[in-house]
Amino acid sequence: MADKAPPPPPKPPQRPPKSPSKPSQPQKKKPAPPKGKPKGKPKGKPKGKPKGKPAPKKKKRRRIKINTKLGLRQKKITDQEDSYTDQIGWTAMAESFEDYEEPTPAEPEIVTHQCSMCGSTMRIPRPKRERYKVICAYPECGHSDMVGI
Repeated sequence: MADKAPPPPPKPPQRPPKSPSKPSQPQKKKPAPPKGKPKGKPKGKPKGKPKGKPAPKKKKRRRIKINTKLGLRQKKITDQEDSYTDQIGWTAMAESFEDYEEPTPAEPEIVTHQCSMCGSTMRIPRPKRERYKVICAYPECGHSDMVGI
């Protein structure tokens, strides 16, 4: 009986199944990634050789050029249709105009007047009326002369 195999080890004890009447605890969510730097593809050119098989190159699309002939078609050009003459343009007239002279603005004429009280001379514009009054420009005199009385 020494040739008999030893008995198998005992089975570990099993837990009883959870009852559905008990409220279960909420499952924990994974923490959100930090808002500072996003962890995605690295920026800039990759250094070194790319790993894996190279991607197939895309074929360039060729742009098709459309040749169109734009023209006017006419069966015949006849002499009757081609008898157009210019009727618009400059015409010669018998009248001849004299050279136009621009009127130069007449500058106001200046008259010299001498005060009858103090004797100072003043230059005044030519008056438009027959009678006019001239007040002496000398501050101490202030005399007014009536001209054309």
